[in-house]
This record gives sequence, C-alpha cells and structure tokens, in this order.
Amino acid sequence: MTFTEALLGLCNRWDGCFPQQRTKERATSLMVAALLCCGRKWVTRMNSVRGREQVDWTADYRLFSRSPWSAADLFVPAIEASLPFFGDGPICLAGDETRARRGGRKVKRSRWTRDPLSPPFHVNFMKGIRFMQFSALLPLGRTHQVDARSIPVSFEPVDRPPKPGRRATEEQVAEYRRLCKEQSLGKQAWEQLLALRQKYDEAGAASRLLLVGVDGGFCNRTFFRPAHDRIVLIARARKDAVLCHPAQDPTQPRRVYARASFTPESVRLDEARPWQTTTVFFGGQLREVRYKEVCAVLWRTGAGRKRLRLIVVAPVPYRLSPGMRKYYHAPAYLLVTDETDISTQLALQCYFDRWQIEVNHRDEKQHIGVVDAQVWNDRSVDRLPAFMVASYAFLLLASLQAFGPTRTQEYLQPPKWQRRARRRPSCLDLLAKLREEARDNPALYARLGFLPNLEHILLRAA
Repeated sequence: MTFTEALLGLCNRWDGCFPQQRTKERATSLMVAALLCCGRKWVTRMNSVRGREQVDWTADYRLFSRSPWSAADLFVPAIEASLPFFGDGPICLAGDETRARRGGRKVKRSRWTRDPLSPPFHVNFMKGIRFMQFSALLPLGRTHQVDARSIPVSFEPVDRPPKPGRRATEEQVAEYRRLCKEQSLGKQAWEQLLALRQKYDEAGAASRLLLVGVDGGFCNRTFFRPAHDRIVLIARARKDAVLCHPAQDPTQPRRVYARASFTPESVRLDEARPWQTTTVFFGGQLREVRYKEVCAVLWRTGAGRKRLRLIVVAPVPYRLSPGMRKYYHAPAYLLVTDETDISTQLALQCYFDRWQIEVNHRDEKQHIGVVDAQVWNDRSVDRLPAFMVASYAFLLLASLQAFGPTRTQEYLQPPKWQRRARRRPSCLDLLAKLREEARDNPALYARLGFLPNLEHILLRAA
C-alpha cells in the first residue's frame, strides 16, 4: 500500500458525512490538494494544485459555506482507524485549547485575547479565534520505541460574546457577564467531550473508558462536578488546592468532609509518605518516575462529593548538555476522577503523552495552515479550519498504515546531524513523501479529477 492509497482509503470512509457523492469527491480532491499545496493554504491555491485556476471556483467555496455537513463527522474515519492501536485497554485522549490569529472586524468569533506567547513581565494581545481540540494518544512507545503519536479527533471553535463598549448600559454589561458564564471555555469543552464520547460509542467502543488528560486550565468544577459516564479525567492541579478525606466520625454520621485538610504540596513534603517508582516512555526511552499517591480524596470546591485520586510526581532532573549541571522540572500534582480501575502507571503515561497535542498545534499552524484561507462566511470560518485539521489527522494515520510508526528508508533522508535523533517522521517528512509520490506516480490522482504537477505547484506558490 502506498502513502497516497492509504490517504484516499481514509477519505473513502466519508460515506455518511456529505449529502451527495459528488460533494464527497470534491471534499476529497480539496483535502489532497491542500496537503500537496506549498506556501499559504488558500482555497485558490488548492484550485491551482488541481489545475482549476481558470474555471469557476464558486462550488469549492460553497462546499464550506452552504453544503449541509457537520465538522464533527469529518473525524469519524480518524476515530475508527485509531481504535485498533489501543487494543483492549482504555482509549487515551488529550485535550487543550489553542489560539489562531485571524483579523477582520466582521470575522465570526474573532476576538481580542491574551497572547499566550507574550512574556510574563508584559502581557500582549492578539486578535484571533480560540479552538478546542481533542486528540487520540496512540501508545507506540513500548511496541515501537517511539513517542506516542497524537491524532486529532475533534476540533471546534470556542465562542465568546462580544464585549460591550464604553457607553454600554448596566443591563448590557450584566447580560455580557451572564453570557460569559454560560459560554465559558470549560462548558463548551465539556459538551465537546460528551459529543466525542458518543462518536466513540457509534464506532463500537461503548464498553471502553476514555482516559482524558487535560491541563490545569480545565481542573475546575465545570469539568469535575458532572457525572463522568465512562470518562476518566487526569488534570494538573494547583499545589495549594484544599483537599480532604471523607469524614469518618461516628458521632456525626451525616458529615461528608473531614475537618482536617491538606494540600498537594504538603503531601510532597510529607516524609512519612514514601516515594514509589514506575516507568513511563517519554523522550524516546523508558524513564523512571517517582510519585506519591493518595486515594479517597475529596475536593470540596471542585468535585464536591466525588472521590478522587491524588498523584504527586517528583521533579525530574535533566541536563541541557553532558557537561552542564543538573536542572529540575517543577513537580506535578495530578487529580484523577477514578480511584481503582485505572492503574497509576497508565494514568502517568497518559499525562506524559499529553504533551504530544502541543506538537499537533505547532504542525497545524506552521505546515497545515489551519487559518490561512481567507474565508468570511460564518459557516466557512468554523468548518474550514476543522477540514484542515482533519486532513492532518488523515496524513498521520495514512503514514502509520503505509510505513509504520518509525522513520524508515522510504522517507527522504534527513541531514547527517539529525539522523540519530529522528526516530519517527515529522510532518514535513510526511508532506515531502506525499509530494514525492505525486511526482513519481500521478496516475493515482486520476480518480480525483486532476493530475498533480509539482513544477506548476511551486511556480504558483512562488
């Protein structure tokens, strides 16, 4: 199986996504053209890749603005194709929000927000759109000795109400604050996670748990208070969070919370609690991690009466180079919404692998062009970025199906100074391999209605 055939095979699973066969064929053609395109991922450049720059382009734009399809259905083939990698165990996911720059005073959902890349001593602002993404963490470390591969399975914009102006009345300001609470990031992310749980049920994974690793921004009552139906959360908590054990006073049987409270930091400093060790695969090899574990923990202001598990991870020493002194990362404090069903080693491995979603965000912005296309229709602003992220997910899965998780000889050889460090192919390696197959065997694209010409693609990009 070639890389292109694996990619087209994933696109063929879109049977229930689009209303017509010709719409599905147009979407498949545009997706492959977007991956072959060089430079900014504009819809016009996608048409140039397809050799359609001299014909009417209206139908290509209407695919995103008028055609009745859901962005969530784009990821159904990615969900189904990623299930075999988890075997019979829980399905590990990672969730995080990202912000993409998008100007324009009339662009839907474009708001002024804090720039996450601004220095701590000077907060900068950026105008863009916030997205919430969930990715499946394929456990490739113990089987192929490479880091986990993160496959996007959901990508939705986060809406925020427009802030009223200086002359707004008190009623308008009160309405704005009410809408901010109703449309908070946590509530929209939780609804997205519940919809993703339903997608996995429809894919045949109704009996399996979703093990979801999230950052500290989602360690709040919005995520921890609701009933978790076959969903286990692993969230990074504050070191000064006030925790306690269930009350066991026979004189007060109705009391729920114990009087004595503690913090995750106090557990780390408690010498009476011994450190335990386990191994996780991180950074290309198995590493020993020290941790402390406390079960039957209650978080009164966050999870209420729901019993949690606290895992305190010790700082890990590291050296920037062999001759330098040792540095230490900050300790991590994790709250798990499961007491006994999930092993501590699996929970730690899921949270260590959660970093791979940051690789997704970088690739989607730098190489996939998640918001490069200058579309203005409200539906296009929502659906075209999800379409580009779905193409990225299909690209990663097609490489696993065609060549496996490791970096084989089928890819272009990296520079000599990188050959030892690169154990798995990067996003640029996958795009280069796809373009190489388009050059050597353009007949594979005949059923898409165009024959790619790399020289023409490069001239258009220049």
